[in-house]
Amino acid sequence: MKSANSFFIILFCMFAPFAVTMAQPGRYAEPVFEKALVTKGIPFSQAEKEGDGNITTLYFDFYEPAGDTATLRPLVITVFGGAYVAGSRDFCDMEEYCTRLAKHGYLAATIDYRLMSVLSASAKNIIRQMFLAAQDVSSAIRYFKHYGNEYRIDTNNIFLLGNSAGSIAILHEMFMEESERPDETFAPPALNSLHSSGFAEYAKESPKVAGAVAQWGGVLHTDIIDSAECVPLCLIHGTADESVPFDSGYCYSESFSFLMPYMYGSRPISERLSDIGFYDYEFHPVQGEEHAFYLSSLYQLIDDKFDFCFNITRDFLLKHLDFSNSSSQENLNKISDNGKFHVSVFPNPTKGDINIDFKTLDFQSVEVKLFDSYGNLIETQHGSADGIHISLAGEAAGIYFLKIYSNGEFAAARKIVRY
Repeated sequence: MKSANSFFIILFCMFAPFAVTMAQPGRYAEPVFEKALVTKGIPFSQAEKEGDGNITTLYFDFYEPAGDTATLRPLVITVFGGAYVAGSRDFCDMEEYCTRLAKHGYLAATIDYRLMSVLSASAKNIIRQMFLAAQDVSSAIRYFKHYGNEYRIDTNNIFLLGNSAGSIAILHEMFMEESERPDETFAPPALNSLHSSGFAEYAKESPKVAGAVAQWGGVLHTDIIDSAECVPLCLIHGTADESVPFDSGYCYSESFSFLMPYMYGSRPISERLSDIGFYDYEFHPVQGEEHAFYLSSLYQLIDDKFDFCFNITRDFLLKHLDFSNSSSQENLNKISDNGKFHVSVFPNPTKGDINIDFKTLDFQSVEVKLFDSYGNLIETQHGSADGIHISLAGEAAGIYFLKIYSNGEFAAARKIVRY
């Protein structure tokens, strides 16, 4: 029996790395890893709680693909909901998002932020608590940027995902400047600046992220949204939401409007983005759905509705992953055009076939190389000024790269998304 066990161990050691490699081409588009490895209760900040002056430690739970060998991985930070009086980083939706994302090849972290007693709820205090939650989101971003090497994070690809109060915190962390802070945050005792929370070692890290998914969120006013602060944004919101209004109004308008701030929901946010000329956003109004519609009254996931939101999130992330500034060879380090070569790749994203058109002043020959997201060469084609056609029909869904050479010299590179 001992020798048989040893034989199977040897087989596992031989073929397990091969199995991971075989799964890599579909990474980020499909669940290519069987399990998520979870580490719970890692501290990332200490901060003073509103109202009692006590210092509280904030933690996160960390999810990663079990058996992953990649050196740089994108990270999604998830932020739970609960009206700033309830909620937890281990809520079922946050755990499910993190687990699925890890199986798709992402890193994911579900984080704490400071809460207040329900007995303290008022419009003023909720605005203050929203600001404190935004501080804690900023702390988490800067923590992961500072310790990116330890967690093997591609710090150019850090995304945020929120639910309700978590989305509100995310949106204000991204868009609010010190000059735009509400008066309530300066009332005694005045709160510190938005990006001041957390430990000293990561104080100077940038809180900028690569994009965000805001589920049924809102802002205190759309004027805080400026083009210089914009990053790719995905908005998901039920049109019948009265907890955080789809349009604008008081939160929980039917029951507790006298205790709640006035908010602008996903529709006016999307209109503001268009008005300022920023179009790299998605707006998904879900007709007839109420607040947090993927959760039942018992706070359990409704599978088909959660799948709907997850698929929107997955596709949004896949479109906006950017490896052009990554230092890893597997992500085709620092690819860029040489300025003399113009290339058009379409359709992109694609379900299979892509066409490549190019123009150059000194055209003799062109060579196109197709790589998967780990730098493995899949195909090489040579062509002329008439263009090149490449089929990805036989390849797994995921991210691919084209490297294009003109007259033997590197000319351009493009990212391809295959669904």
